[in-house]
Amino acid sequence: MLTPDEHRSYRKELERLRTIRDRDLPELLREARTFVSSDATEEIIQIRDDRAVVDTRIAQLVDLLERAEVVADDAPASVVSLGREIEVEYLRSGRVVTYRVAGVPAHGETRTVSGGSPLGAALLGRSIGDVIDAELPGGRVEQLRVLDVRPHGS
Repeated sequence: MLTPDEHRSYRKELERLRTIRDRDLPELLREARTFVSSDATEEIIQIRDDRAVVDTRIAQLVDLLERAEVVADDAPASVVSLGREIEVEYLRSGRVVTYRVAGVPAHGETRTVSGGSPLGAALLGRSIGDVIDAELPGGRVEQLRVLDVRPHGS
């Protein structure tokens, strides 16, 4: 499941990568072929490696976008749904953490949980004040209280 914003973001990334694959990398390859032999070889190898990385990510994005269900955010403002930021308190330690619930966590984005993960699934549909039991990595179960729900970026 993806929010409309996530779907647009992944579609935009796919278009950008296709441009790199179809225009930028071939241009770099043509330029590299004009280099001195040893430099050209190294450059061509690097460009081919870059192409493999880009092709892999394009395939991942195509698969994701083909399989994704885009869900509208029609839940009340105080209910946890995809695309929202959730502030929770871990009752055992008193630690307060803010997470963003996403259809698919973005690479390198911290404090994002997938709606399909154990924590994300436990949070979805909950409201401010609800206490939930969430199974965390390693089989540990934590009780969390939902303190706040807000649109992403607020």
